[in-house]
Amino acid sequence: MPIATATRNTQDWRTVRFEVLERIEKLPSLSNVVAEFLELARKEFFTAKDFEAVICKDQALVARLLRLANSGIYGKPRSIRSIAEAVVLIGLDDMKKIVYAVSTEGTMRRELMNYRYEPESGFWAHALAVGMAAREIANAAPACSLHGEEAFVAGLLHDAGKLVIDDFLDPGAGQRHITRKEESEVVGLDHAALAEYLFKQWNIPTTISAPVRDHHANPLETGTHIGGVVIQLAQVVCAAWNVGQEGTTDLSVEVSLERQQGVLARLELTSEQMPQLIWDIRKNLVGIEDLFREA
Repeated sequence: MPIATATRNTQDWRTVRFEVLERIEKLPSLSNVVAEFLELARKEFFTAKDFEAVICKDQALVARLLRLANSGIYGKPRSIRSIAEAVVLIGLDDMKKIVYAVSTEGTMRRELMNYRYEPESGFWAHALAVGMAAREIANAAPACSLHGEEAFVAGLLHDAGKLVIDDFLDPGAGQRHITRKEESEVVGLDHAALAEYLFKQWNIPTTISAPVRDHHANPLETGTHIGGVVIQLAQVVCAAWNVGQEGTTDLSVEVSLERQQGVLARLELTSEQMPQLIWDIRKNLVGIEDLFREA
């Protein structure tokens, strides 16, 4: 295993238990489609054909997207036979969400036994929602240099470290709030720092790993990556609506940002901007369970 450099945290990779390192090696890596999509998204303009050229490299992904396009979720079942046709029917934005979701499913779609999420798909739903919220925030925040697609993937993967830590927690305690101090005591790093280590093994760029590393860091510290601040705000919004957590998701709940003034200041977002931004995030999350249940 290649040696990783130390994280910004006071602890580093050397504190990780050997059994944890073995577990990391056994985790399925992300589909190469994710990296290629990020590269494509950095271009100022790309077409459905460009999109199709990347997807066609993963035949299983092609099959699932076409199945979705031909399902009843977009109206009456029809005969869609190509990715280009599917893009026209579903829309490029929804197609991108689905591709990221399906491409990370092998890694992210599992039930955590110790963390407090809805059974079966709660962890995944929470991850998807934070990713979608992070994209909207990154695109709206004047101080954010992170591309919207990079913010989406960072948000989607922000809790990936929990996938490893969950296996080392006491199963007798049941689902509950696990503190980062407890995580560090059990495996040597908290879930944010462990995710950064994991991403080094996957060769994920620092534009993704640094925001994930810093999504619990002090937003006002100079060294805190701006993408980490974006994810923090995305988490606050999704937590207010209870997405993926125990209980029912309710997008009608008002989101309180009284305790997030430091976050808003770092992102250069004003209180006047927030109602529209919250509305845009809410609009994107409507029907998220149905969309990804089909995917």
